[in-house]
Amino acid sequence: MKHYVRGRIKTNSRTNLLLKLNRINVDIRNIKYEKDYIYFDILSSDIKKIKKYLISYKFEVIDELGIYKLKKELRVNMLFIVSVVFACVVFLILSNIIVKVNIIHQNKDLRELINEDLKEYGVTPMSFKKSYDAYEEIISKIKNKHKDRIEWLEIDVDGMVVNIRVEERILNEEKEEKGYCHVVANTSGIITHILTAKGVALVGVNDFVKKGDILISGEVKLNEEVKNDVCASGRVYAEVWYNVKTSLPLNYTLKEKTGKMRYNIMVKNDMGEYVILKSRVKDKEVKNKYLVKLFGYQVYLQKEYEVIQSNKRYTEEEALNKAISLVHEKLAVKETQTPKIIKEKVLQKSVNNDTLDIEMFVAVEEQIGVVEPYTKEMDSDTSDRTDNDNNNSVS
Repeated sequence: MKHYVRGRIKTNSRTNLLLKLNRINVDIRNIKYEKDYIYFDILSSDIKKIKKYLISYKFEVIDELGIYKLKKELRVNMLFIVSVVFACVVFLILSNIIVKVNIIHQNKDLRELINEDLKEYGVTPMSFKKSYDAYEEIISKIKNKHKDRIEWLEIDVDGMVVNIRVEERILNEEKEEKGYCHVVANTSGIITHILTAKGVALVGVNDFVKKGDILISGEVKLNEEVKNDVCASGRVYAEVWYNVKTSLPLNYTLKEKTGKMRYNIMVKNDMGEYVILKSRVKDKEVKNKYLVKLFGYQVYLQKEYEVIQSNKRYTEEEALNKAISLVHEKLAVKETQTPKIIKEKVLQKSVNNDTLDIEMFVAVEEQIGVVEPYTKEMDSDTSDRTDNDNNNSVS
């Protein structure tokens, strides 16, 4: 393979220099001119000719070309490359080794029982991790082996730690239900649907109820006479109304990933956090993954994503849509799942000091029934008071 280099010669007469190079049979390529210099590629074997026959010219080798440039870069950066390769090998080995098996349960006997089974299947500290399918097979074997003791078992691999979560099977004898209770409304609204599991529903769809009204009664009556008392249960859904206020700054900072990412190692102890490699980017987004704890230090694999920050401003329409989303998030906080919005309307909106303020009316379908215990004496007193109140309102 021919060995080419990139060189340059300082001259005031480019034509004469090229003629001299041609005369001594030097093959030159990729000629470029810059101020008083002429740049070109030549065979490394021709360097001796130039230095021998063109003594008055100062020839300089600027760079190697082709495979020889790669070899040069490898020689210069050999220590860094070896360090990186070594670190990657160590990381791959460590990231596939289990350093701790953590069985999560209060019952010591059950923990020891599962630990013995895990040892039998090769899930022990300082052993290599297994595949997802292998762990699923181990779970199945342990559950089948201890059907009378284990209700549920899960193996979760978190870095170099294997967490085993287990639920013990408890055979409960049916217990006689004690106490009586109603399902009452915890807020006002219009009933949309009702599912009664136990007790007697006192309301129907489209009925308006107020906070504290009994929705499902624990009193089972026949011909207006109480025949039985139970603890009522069921689900009652209603259309509920809210007036919600929120504010949104119109100016915001947008962070966008450039696509550049690099790995780093971060260690942490009580004194603080430290990274192995110095960050080269000004703005970044960092994600840490726990690996292992060594000599009092927690070791994390760190991914650094380069980001570009830019100042933005919402248009009025964008700000309004974003503010409405914030209102929905506020409503979702009090629900176990995303609330079902029936209708909504912006009542007021205004911009003050680069901030959008809005007030919204929102109608939401949500569960309003809560269990409230009662005693027969208390319920009887309540009934008497209700009858008196009704009589007073009629008169």
